[in-house]
Amino acid sequence: MGLLTDEKQRERFITVISKYGNKLCVLCYMAGLAWFLALAYKPFNAGTYFSENALLPGLVEPEFRHGNDADRYFNDLKTEVKKDKRKMPVEWLADRFRDNGLDVYIQNYTFKYPMGIAGNIALPGQNVYGIVRAPRAGSTEALVISAPYRRPGSGLSNTNGGIALMLAVAKYARRHSYWAKDIIMIVTDNEGVGMQAWLSAYHNTRTTENISPGELHGRSGSIQAAINLEIPGADVSYVDVKVQGLNGQLPNLDLINTVVRLCRRENVPVTIERQQDYYDPESTDGYLHSLKTMLRMMWHQAPGTPTGNHGLFHRYHIEAVTLQGIKTKGRSSNYGFFTLGRVTEGILRSLNNLLERFHQSFFFYLMPATDRYISIGLYMPPFGLLAAAALIKAVSLWISSTIKAAGQEAKDDCKAKNDSKVKDDSKAKDENGDEENESADDDTKPDEDGDTDRRESSDKIKGPEKQISTGLSSLLPVLLMCNIFGVAAYFSPDMFLQTSKALNLEPTEGLLMGLTALFLSAILFPRVLRKNAEKMGDRSGADPEMLKCVALVLQGLVLFSIALMNISLAFFLTLVYTPITLIVWPTNSRLSFYLQAFLLLLISPLFLVIAASLLQHSLFDKYSDPVTLLHQTWQTAQHGVLIAVIDNDLYGNWLFSLATLGVLPLWLMFWALLWTYPQQAVS
Repeated sequence: MGLLTDEKQRERFITVISKYGNKLCVLCYMAGLAWFLALAYKPFNAGTYFSENALLPGLVEPEFRHGNDADRYFNDLKTEVKKDKRKMPVEWLADRFRDNGLDVYIQNYTFKYPMGIAGNIALPGQNVYGIVRAPRAGSTEALVISAPYRRPGSGLSNTNGGIALMLAVAKYARRHSYWAKDIIMIVTDNEGVGMQAWLSAYHNTRTTENISPGELHGRSGSIQAAINLEIPGADVSYVDVKVQGLNGQLPNLDLINTVVRLCRRENVPVTIERQQDYYDPESTDGYLHSLKTMLRMMWHQAPGTPTGNHGLFHRYHIEAVTLQGIKTKGRSSNYGFFTLGRVTEGILRSLNNLLERFHQSFFFYLMPATDRYISIGLYMPPFGLLAAAALIKAVSLWISSTIKAAGQEAKDDCKAKNDSKVKDDSKAKDENGDEENESADDDTKPDEDGDTDRRESSDKIKGPEKQISTGLSSLLPVLLMCNIFGVAAYFSPDMFLQTSKALNLEPTEGLLMGLTALFLSAILFPRVLRKNAEKMGDRSGADPEMLKCVALVLQGLVLFSIALMNISLAFFLTLVYTPITLIVWPTNSRLSFYLQAFLLLLISPLFLVIAASLLQHSLFDKYSDPVTLLHQTWQTAQHGVLIAVIDNDLYGNWLFSLATLGVLPLWLMFWALLWTYPQQAVS
């Protein structure tokens, strides 16, 4: 409050920001980045613990003894799949659920891909689910175990092992009476589409017009938690816990702690991002290992795409994770259905103890290891420093602009006073002049009138050259055009996909080519605005200081807003945007102009998609040669844009909306800033 009330403190603040603004920006950026990366070091983060005491993981003796049943189900399922590889064995699954005494239901739904990608044809799908009714309650609460069915040749690892394990757990659960919650076991078709159809029907909601969920003939109570199984075969080397949900949402940390604790009780190796905990986390290698785990988690969280079917539960306030079984070659010890069944049993029995929904532990965190976490209270301060550099620069520009405006106003007042004084003196001389002077004036009047006309004509010629746009009003054309292009990019996929169909292009190719054409037209508009400004006698078009100030403030607002939901996406955007947007400034030097233009193009939304695809293949996939890497990068970029559009419509993923309505207009503002005239040239 001192800055608002104390004049001296306010002047001191203005002096510091004006004098040391650039140094403070560099200091904040470097300190924030170093601090954020240091959070992966064990002394700077915290160990996990249970906030919900009712879970009591591992307290009871395991009773699962149906490993042989799971093996039999697994072999029978493989035989059934071979009969018709194109269809999900719905009837076989329903019969197995009935044999175990479950209430069995089949959901029929239809869906179509948005914008006529698949010919605007409604595709059918079926989900099979059974309910183990709790003998000690009235179906007011429920738990969910799910597994996606993947057809042979789909390109994804099969999940037959997870389905077989689910059937064995159903047989075990039906034979015991200590359940206080119903257990819903569901096998979904078409990956996330089937899961979204079931959730929409269960909660009587409609998230998109492209999924018609149909009706559910069997229901239970409020779902408290869900476990999704992605187990490929009869034995696995370790279990990887997938946590990333839709739009970067994460499950309650207590659920992850429960899974990790029960896996370790059964001596099953458990990982986060397929990274096992390092034996000496405080060593240099241990820190780098933890940092790699944390950055991998952030990398997969940033796009906002669920890493499994569990990610679709989070929007309904249902905590869920996916247990993925990983089989590695050359590993001597593997874990079969018996051990995995005991882990699943332990999770269900812990969740069965819940008296209320998960709420006590963290929902916003990062994990450098399975037993360590970085809470929102730890990662927001360094992120704030990282993003504060732009806000400091914005304040510095605002102060500079205010001081210049005040100085110009003082000059105008002084000039007005001088003009008024000269006018009064001239009037006094006219009143006191003699007749000879009046006669002389009459003789020279035509010449003076000619001189006056020439001066006025000269002023009219020079006036437009010196006219300068200042203030917020000069930014309106730029802001309007930036947002128009953002809205156009958001609504354009439908048109581009229809055009690609008419030209016999693949949807992936047509969509990316169309967005590229729109992007190229967008980067030309600042030059058009500047030429129009020149014709109107305005040599600047927009006030550079005010434009950059507004752009930096909007950048801070966008990034801080994203950070509240998806810290990973906000971190990566801040990391690449802040240093470049700070140095962008109109210049008369061609070398400086082209260098800044190149740097700005590197952080444009289009190039960020390509860069992300390149990093994805470089860091996580194998490639034989650079040509193959570039080809895979281009293919991934094409599919990534199409998937972002589809996910935006089917699931409500915000990535495409954020890129077109938030990031693109923001980037165009800095691009327009580069094309304004330098103030030195117009002063």
